[in-house]
Amino acid sequence: MKEQIQQLIATGQTEEALQLLVQTKPDAILLQARYNQGKKQYNMGLIEFGEWSRIQAQINYAALELAGSAKTGVVTQPEIKPNVPSKPAEGNEPSKKVFISYNHKDSETVDKIKRYLEEKGVDVKIDKEDLSATEKIKDFIIRNFKENDFIIFVASDNSLRSGWVGYEQTIATFAELLDRMKIINVRLDAECFRDDLPLEVAREVRQEIAKLDELIEQYKAEGIPYNNVTTKRQRLEKFRLGISDLVDRLQNSLTLDVSIDSFETNMARVLSAIERG
Repeated sequence: MKEQIQQLIATGQTEEALQLLVQTKPDAILLQARYNQGKKQYNMGLIEFGEWSRIQAQINYAALELAGSAKTGVVTQPEIKPNVPSKPAEGNEPSKKVFISYNHKDSETVDKIKRYLEEKGVDVKIDKEDLSATEKIKDFIIRNFKENDFIIFVASDNSLRSGWVGYEQTIATFAELLDRMKIINVRLDAECFRDDLPLEVAREVRQEIAKLDELIEQYKAEGIPYNNVTTKRQRLEKFRLGISDLVDRLQNSLTLDVSIDSFETNMARVLSAIERG
């Protein structure tokens, strides 16, 4: 196994080497987490090529040392392929798979995003086309998070006021894996940068909750179950309390503007991140 890991690193396949190493060296999971974080930062344009190369070189040496095959003073530099997005050869499967989480009121723009990526050879899934009649929305979201290379979250005034079930449930389910997620945030407007937005949305949601409380009393008066109402109420209350955290995540991460004026420029950046991922 030492020789196999050494060969993978020598040919620039650090990610594959780490996957192999963690099978016998549990400590390697820390190196794997550091690699995934660095890769994510580079893909999102948060660190320069030189810094990413330095991080990989350090990880390579540490991995070789952990595997018992490092040589003093020798650091293998990985080969990083230039970012040249290309459409796969005809007849081949798309190299990258992407799931888009969005609000249905934004379908027109999301369809445009989908077409743009598919024209570049990316396999794109969205719920209105790929959700089966028997599958729960939450199960569908989790399955697609596991099966796809990237998740694109489309932030907008519509999604931020709707409860954004996809974003909220995915983040909650995979909170412990945030550093290893391949998430790309894009936005259709600047609503997520308003400091008073969480307060405004929380007030609107509270009004909806009050309406549900009145409905619950009517159900009680009739003496019939009202599980359907309480489930919705619980979701709204959870969203009301969590909207501030959601907006904070968007404000403190790279959220690319894909509105009409910036669509081509920033979708090229989205594609670049996917191709390099």
